[in-house]
Amino acid sequence: MFWIALRNLRVRWLQTLLTALVVALATGIAILVPLISSGAQRGAAEATQVFDLLIAKKGSPSQAVLSSLFYQGAPIGNLPYSEFVKLEQDPRTAKVIPLGFGDNYAGFPVVGTSKRFFEQRLSKTAEPYFQLSSGVVFQKPFEVVLGFQAARASDLKVGSTFQTDHGIQAGEPDLEEEPGAQEEHKADHAPKYTVVGVLEQTGGPADRAVFTSMESVWEVHGVVTLKGREVTAMLYSPVSISGLYSVAQETNAGNAAQAVFPGQVFGQVREFVLQGEAAYTAALVLVLAALTVWLSVFSGGLERQKGMALLRALGAGRPLVFGLVLLETFFTVALGLALGIALGYFGSVVGGSVLGERLGFTLAAPRLESDLLWRVAILLPLGLLAALLPAWNTARQSPLEHL
Repeated sequence: MFWIALRNLRVRWLQTLLTALVVALATGIAILVPLISSGAQRGAAEATQVFDLLIAKKGSPSQAVLSSLFYQGAPIGNLPYSEFVKLEQDPRTAKVIPLGFGDNYAGFPVVGTSKRFFEQRLSKTAEPYFQLSSGVVFQKPFEVVLGFQAARASDLKVGSTFQTDHGIQAGEPDLEEEPGAQEEHKADHAPKYTVVGVLEQTGGPADRAVFTSMESVWEVHGVVTLKGREVTAMLYSPVSISGLYSVAQETNAGNAAQAVFPGQVFGQVREFVLQGEAAYTAALVLVLAALTVWLSVFSGGLERQKGMALLRALGAGRPLVFGLVLLETFFTVALGLALGIALGYFGSVVGGSVLGERLGFTLAAPRLESDLLWRVAILLPLGLLAALLPAWNTARQSPLEHL
């Protein structure tokens, strides 16, 4: 029976291949979605685990994390510089780092901060997370340190000079600006920045950023007095864990700022992704693949009726014919599953690389975990279930109808 089934599939190789490819496509997409989403979750967590607490203007926590830690989208707003000074002088504070946004160079965000940004570590005993591949950290206004990707894409190096553009992203002027305002902004941004350092690749959002001092951001936007200074967000590290939660609670109790734990935001997003992923997988695998197998088995049954009739005439019993239909279906679906798993895995590698470039951090390598494989393996019994009725009809047909 095994060799007869293989021979029948070889004779109908085109139909077998097309059915297997459609099953592979359904399986591949079902594998691809969770692999990329899990890779994005792990990559995002790794990219921000160096930060303890994010403090930003009241608003959406997700928007605060995306704009301040991933440099994606517009920030919620700015906080008075006095909020930074208050936290800096708080005895519970080990370190507070300002962040300021508003300009870009060739689409790469200009991030105003302090030298302490580059002192951050994953743990007290670890080496600084940000390492320089060349040059030094900025020491005075209008000196910059380039992220790895920003330096590579812009072809800038230590000693190069450039001017920035107004706006978070390139090519998106303020809709409320009067005609000629862009030229005025160019005049405002007349000071040239000088590259003094380039970071090693981190795999995180810092790779696509241009770092400079907060003084540079204030000066280039015409802020000349201490009273007019603002910061977009702050990265906060406490002396103790109890201080972390007390500062977060006090901040959220106020009217000006919010304290965001990035891990909590990722957890909320993860639940949403998993819900959508489950619905998508169920709809795709159970509907598309099931219909594909049903159509294949029925059409295949019509094509092989004469062959099965010949087997019956030669003495083959109904159980043999019934078993052949099921075995051929098993081989076809199993081939599609194997191709789909390979397609989904390699697709997640390529798709993860492209998505990582867009998100600004390196996605973790995809992992084919057992629960994911079991999830798509349901196609195999589903295919056999779909083959029961046509197998039964083929086995019950009289040989005289086709000979």
